[in-house]
Amino acid sequence: MNAQTEIDLDALHDAVIAGIAAGMPAVASVQAYPVERTALDLPAILVDLEDMEAASERDPGTEQLAVLTRWRARLILGFRSADVHRQVRKGAGQLGHLVHLNRWGMPVGPSRVTIIGPDPFDPDLDQYEVWVVEWEQVVHLGPSVWDCPLSVPTTVYLGWEPETGPENVGEYSQVAPEVDP
Repeated sequence: MNAQTEIDLDALHDAVIAGIAAGMPAVASVQAYPVERTALDLPAILVDLEDMEAASERDPGTEQLAVLTRWRARLILGFRSADVHRQVRKGAGQLGHLVHLNRWGMPVGPSRVTIIGPDPFDPDLDQYEVWVVEWEQVVHLGPSVWDCPLSVPTTVYLGWEPETGPENVGEYSQVAPEVDP
C-alpha cells in the first residue's frame, strides 16, 4: 500500500482541470467555479466538486479520513453551434471516457463515472446546450501516520506465543533484514 495518500484539495482540483484541458484540447476553457457564467469562451467545461461523504473504507490503514468525492463537469456549447445536439453528446461521451478510471496523477482511487446526460437545471446556462459528466472518486484527507520515517520498522522479529514479551526477546527470530531508514 502507498502510505503517501494525503490529498490537498486545491492540488486535486488543479490536476482535474489540467487533465481535462490536456485531454480535450479543442475546448476553449476548462474552469472550476467561474464567477462569470454567462460570457464563457466556448466550448467550455465547468468543473465542480459537489460533495464529500465518508467512504465505506473508513480507515485506509493510515488513520486518514477516506471520503467519497462527487464531481460534476458540465460541457457547454452555444445553442447556435452547427449540429450542436450531436456535438454536445459526442463531447460528453469523450469527456466521460477521459474521466473513466482517471487518477489525475494523484494518489487517489480511480474515478467511476455515474452519469452522462443533459443538464437543464442551471438557469444561468439557458442560452447554451449543456451536458454533464458526473463521477465519484475516493480520496484520503489528512496526514498519514506512516509519514513519519521513525514509524516504519527497520527490523522485524517473530515470536511464538506464549514465549513472547521482553523476557523472551532472545527466543525471537529475525524475519526481515535490517534496513537503513
